[in-house]
Amino acid sequence: MIPNLFHFVFGLKEQTEPLHLVHALAIISCARVNKGAKIFFRYHHEPYGAYWEVVKPLVKLIKVTPPDNIFGIPIKHYAHQADIIRLNALLEIGGVYADMDTIFVNKLPPELFKKPFVMGEQGEMGLCNAFMMSGRQSRFAKRWLDGHASAFKGGKPGTPEWDNHSVFFPGQLAKTIPSDIHIEPQTSFFKHLFTAHGLSGLFEKTDTDLDNVYSIHLWENIAWERHLSKLTPEIVKSTDTTYNCIARRFLDEI
Repeated sequence: MIPNLFHFVFGLKEQTEPLHLVHALAIISCARVNKGAKIFFRYHHEPYGAYWEVVKPLVKLIKVTPPDNIFGIPIKHYAHQADIIRLNALLEIGGVYADMDTIFVNKLPPELFKKPFVMGEQGEMGLCNAFMMSGRQSRFAKRWLDGHASAFKGGKPGTPEWDNHSVFFPGQLAKTIPSDIHIEPQTSFFKHLFTAHGLSGLFEKTDTDLDNVYSIHLWENIAWERHLSKLTPEIVKSTDTTYNCIARRFLDEI
């Protein structure tokens, strides 16, 4: 069984700007959609700013030390450090992990909490670790973490070595131990991908077919400059896009 616990990882590098609206809405939407759930917020550098003061009471803070290696392989990027922290959190106590560039849409169905481990398809590329569900000490999570000895390459963004361990490897592992993981269709967590078409569907067009969507990943590393960084409560309220129409539901807490 997967416990009704939720995990975020943030602030592994020094925070030089206040917490952004998009990140605050990740936490607010998590708390609102998943009423009664306990939310853990793992960080190294605590966020600050007006939005942080709004969401801080919603989470249990856990300060962590970012790992500098995995099986002796240096970890140089904070995103890769977060990959390890999230897996260890799920192994330790189980629950649901989501990236901070996520917005929750519909409540997760009870049957998913009965699975040993849950991931969603990232197109045809593999399984994306931006949203995961896991029972405590799940076999899939253990095998995945151990697999970093060969799968982790520590590459730069945009190269195959960037996400070999976090997208391609779990997809391959799922084929070898299929009974240890349940795979949701792309629609559940990643309906709109990071392609030009996908980002347009999120931030320029309006998709109202969201009945089977539980959360949406926003692809911050690609969408930040053009889309996410510009968002304010006023823009969210006044401009109809897929993301804005979802986010409006949660603005009353800002």
